[in-house]
Amino acid sequence: MAAPGPARCARAGLALTWGLLGLLHLAGEPEEGQVRLAGGPHRCAGRVEVFHAGRWGTVCDDTWDLAAARVTCRQVRCGPALWAPGKAQFGRGSGPIWLDGLRCAGSEAHLAECPGHTWGRSDCYHGEDAGAVCADSLEPEPPHLRLAGGGHRCAGRVELLHLGRWAGVCGHTWGPREAQVVCRYLGCGTPLAAPGGAPGGAPGQVWLEQVSCKGTERDLRQCRAGPWRESTCAQGGVANVTCSGGFVTSSSPVRLADGPGACAGRVEVLHLGRWGTVCDDTWAFPAAAVVCRYLGCGQVIAAPPRAHFGPGHGQVWLDGLTCTGEEAAPSECRHKGWGVHTCEHSEDASVVCAGSGLADLAHLRLAGGPHRCAGRLQVLHEGRWGGVCGLTWALPAAQVTCRYLGCGPALSAAQVSVPREELTWVESLRCEGGEGSLLECQVRLWGAPYCPHAAVTCAQPGEAPAPPGEALTLSGVTTAPSGASLPHPGTTPAPPGEPQVSPGEPQVQPCRPQVRPRNPQVSPECPGEPEEGQVRLAGGPHRCAGRVEVFHAGRWGTVCDDTWDLAAARVTCRQVRCGPALWAPGKAHFGEGAGPIWLDGFRCAGSEAHLAECRGYTWGKHNCNHGEDAGAACSESALPAPPQVRLSGAPDRCAGRVEVWHAHLWGTVCDDTWGLREARVLCAHLGCGPALEAPGGARYGQGEGLIWLDDVNCSGEEPDFFRCAHRSWGEHNCHHGEDAGVVCAGNSSSGQVRLVAGPHLCAGRVEVLHEGRWGTVCDRGWDLRDAQVVCRQLGCGRALAARGGARYGRGSGQVWLSELTCAGSERHLGQCERRPWGEHDCEHGEDAGVVCAGAEPAQVRLQGGAGPCAGQVQVLLNRTWLQVCGLTWALPEAQVLCRQLGCGPALSAPVGPHLPGQGPHLGGLTCDGSETQLRECLREGAGPRTCAGGAAQVQCATPAGEPEEGQVRLAGGPHRCAGRVEVFHAGRWGTVCDDTWDLAAARVTCRQVRCGPALSAPGAARFGQGRGPVWLDQVRCTGEELTLDRCERRPWGEHDCEHGEDAGVVCAGAEPAQVRLKPRGGGAPGAAPTCTYLVALLVLLMSLGGALLWLTLRARCVPAHLDAPRAPGAIYLPRRASPGEAEALQLVDDAP
Repeated sequence: MAAPGPARCARAGLALTWGLLGLLHLAGEPEEGQVRLAGGPHRCAGRVEVFHAGRWGTVCDDTWDLAAARVTCRQVRCGPALWAPGKAQFGRGSGPIWLDGLRCAGSEAHLAECPGHTWGRSDCYHGEDAGAVCADSLEPEPPHLRLAGGGHRCAGRVELLHLGRWAGVCGHTWGPREAQVVCRYLGCGTPLAAPGGAPGGAPGQVWLEQVSCKGTERDLRQCRAGPWRESTCAQGGVANVTCSGGFVTSSSPVRLADGPGACAGRVEVLHLGRWGTVCDDTWAFPAAAVVCRYLGCGQVIAAPPRAHFGPGHGQVWLDGLTCTGEEAAPSECRHKGWGVHTCEHSEDASVVCAGSGLADLAHLRLAGGPHRCAGRLQVLHEGRWGGVCGLTWALPAAQVTCRYLGCGPALSAAQVSVPREELTWVESLRCEGGEGSLLECQVRLWGAPYCPHAAVTCAQPGEAPAPPGEALTLSGVTTAPSGASLPHPGTTPAPPGEPQVSPGEPQVQPCRPQVRPRNPQVSPECPGEPEEGQVRLAGGPHRCAGRVEVFHAGRWGTVCDDTWDLAAARVTCRQVRCGPALWAPGKAHFGEGAGPIWLDGFRCAGSEAHLAECRGYTWGKHNCNHGEDAGAACSESALPAPPQVRLSGAPDRCAGRVEVWHAHLWGTVCDDTWGLREARVLCAHLGCGPALEAPGGARYGQGEGLIWLDDVNCSGEEPDFFRCAHRSWGEHNCHHGEDAGVVCAGNSSSGQVRLVAGPHLCAGRVEVLHEGRWGTVCDRGWDLRDAQVVCRQLGCGRALAARGGARYGRGSGQVWLSELTCAGSERHLGQCERRPWGEHDCEHGEDAGVVCAGAEPAQVRLQGGAGPCAGQVQVLLNRTWLQVCGLTWALPEAQVLCRQLGCGPALSAPVGPHLPGQGPHLGGLTCDGSETQLRECLREGAGPRTCAGGAAQVQCATPAGEPEEGQVRLAGGPHRCAGRVEVFHAGRWGTVCDDTWDLAAARVTCRQVRCGPALSAPGAARFGQGRGPVWLDQVRCTGEELTLDRCERRPWGEHDCEHGEDAGVVCAGAEPAQVRLKPRGGGAPGAAPTCTYLVALLVLLMSLGGALLWLTLRARCVPAHLDAPRAPGAIYLPRRASPGEAEALQLVDDAP
């Protein structure tokens, strides 16, 4: 048989090779209508480009708006749209302009679905190219390059993060081009010096050697270098860089004015001692990015022109500002020259940076309404939903909201009365009505005093508008049109989520969906008869919290709490459609039920669709009574997690009056049976060390409100204060003169304070008590804010001066504190940022002192209110408490009073009935609102008198509080559900050591921060090293605990770790069902191919193609005689063919 010819073999191999390349080409070819964002700093921000007819082209900005940007961001899978810039903000594109005149509703799957365009037909040029900024562009890239040890982020030793550890770069090939890449990547301008380590200096640990860059790379990892390996660089030492950003940041100040915070506003620069503005000619995204980076405000969101935050005043300093985006400061960008311009202040440039938090206004929902287009407006911020204050809420803002959410026109804008513990994120919101989103409106963020929340009803598709001004009901909560009065005080407020019912009105129960036991789907209607196995939560303040009851054999019955746990509660919450389970209380926490006890002794895995699927029970068989009825609290119930406890009435966090949180209210504990065993359990619960004393008799002042607990009895060994026996909640025979207190040894994070060697009790040298010894405070960094904390802690009024230089004489002994940095609002010095106790480089010639205004008597108080910032006003005059006559009482007087009490702004100044037995009233009180104390408002003739006008009352806003004890957050990660684990304790955030850290502990953490299942539990400071204390070590969790501090662990602050061992966690995400892949053809969700699938397909095709090529060549090109057995070690080589053998290929043996 003739051997196959070489030409045929070559053609076969070539065909297969081109076939494989064709497959690769087809797989990599963009699809028709595909969209990308180009020219920006991130794949989720840039110039919009569309693929059509085999070419990429741009989109004209005529009619381009936020709805079109939303479609774009959805198509590129980058989250909500934040901004829709035009005028080639991301640079001019090239090639055709494919789309113009687009009119998108915002709900389309891709841009090609938007009406109003013909491919390639436009009257634009590339100076009008449209862009988009999506929310995912704000997620920072995990750091992998830094400059360390230089005293500034733009100077120091070049270090790379690899395999979880930082190490340097060897400097023996280091030069200006390599330094240029580093400075550009870090946004630090240009290199000023780039020496390697000094010859003969100490060698350092490095990851890379022989690094060589062209100088144009965007990242050091794109440069040529030797292999990644950890070694010691002796020749040249570790590379160092000093960039211009280390110097310009202090020489050319920039600020953002008239915005909602320091990270959004009109751009102003300081030159020749005067602040001036920047003209918006040539103002673009790269220049805005430089400003945001310079101010430490993170990524840029928007660069709005035309005096978006109002026109400025004075000089226009800069015009024609042109930046590449890599400069360290605006002064490094090109411009016409200082003061050279052709602009007016109506053209002032502005910027919105990620640090402003405004991007969170893209995450909106309407909660508690009858459909998705009606309800209370809520914003997702720091992983939690909160409301918008309704005091400035009006129809224009409602129109913007409805349009942004893809609903119809706004039918009404209303205010909703909500419980006081509801979060209020947005303090004020004013829109004109034409804005594309709430980001473009005037807002004040984050956190606000208590106020009614904004609510809106938008039209649904095809819905006819309702009569204007009509009151509406949202999740059973009565609302009033914005600007109208809220429900009359005679109306009984209902718990959240339940109807608001006036006296004498019949209560209408809302129809609830039914769940089929064998097919747990929500029925479309609400039949009257419950179905077999149906579950409800009864006796609670909300439909998503209460006693668990099951319908069986035609009757409702309860569930026994034997074996009842969080897994069973998860099944229950899933069955009643109330989100994840927070708590699984037993012992009839929501009251004793009636009728049969249907279930006992069953065990759930937590993944069952309904309780009837759990194992280990027989209907009606039990050994329980109704005092053991099980309950559940789900995440949508607005209930807090298990009861909390705090100590009040003392400056130290570890001593004071015992108060517990229950049913949305703080209350006290009676001192009957209160002793050292109970105090020992409580101190351990709070992480405050051993108990020293258990005082009763209201040692720390009488509390207010309810007395929650009485006859508390602990063995002293309980792991949780609420495991101690006690009477039923609220059942007692005590008064507040019997409030219990406790004194714990503390954890050395805060100490007592005293002033010595001064002219009076409220002035002198500051001394703090730590480890049983008094010591001083160093005056380095000491200022009026630090002094204010001391004066408040001592009850000495406001701070007048912060003295240094041992003004009140030199102290003796230890200098305990140095470099304090207080905000001024802390309750005691232990909450301020500082160096560790006893760590300093000061002498007693630098001892700090303070001068306080002096101890002021309690001249004003509020009585009979719902809290410390509401009630009837009483003033102490000549040692007699007097009610204030309401004849001259108005909002200016209320503002002065609220300010004096340290509350928020005055919300109202009502006049109510006189309290009985209080004697005469104080008359003649008139304020203009600017006074600091109410006594400054006493006019001539003021004094006690009879009053026929009622008694003055006030409602002040309550100031926002600090994070809760034991609260957890994830820091330093790429998003809020991944990062370094940090815990709040004793007024400070601290980290968790990775000793014994595992997936069970990660599960508890992910559950606590509402981020779904845990994916991994990295250690070794994977997300960067934290600061402050290491609070927890040797954490051992089962995975079922409600909070991390309930796991088995060492005491608070006791550890043998460094921050290089900080624990981290990666969770699946906040809402596992929020994202899905939807195929264009209407197939099953998740059918759309992803990059992973494409890569796998390519690998498979290449493998099959290679195998097919080998088999074909072997069959066609290897002679049959070669299939015979060959000698060991034989090698077969081709023989050079003669001209007469052009069609033959012969292989010959060449055995040794």
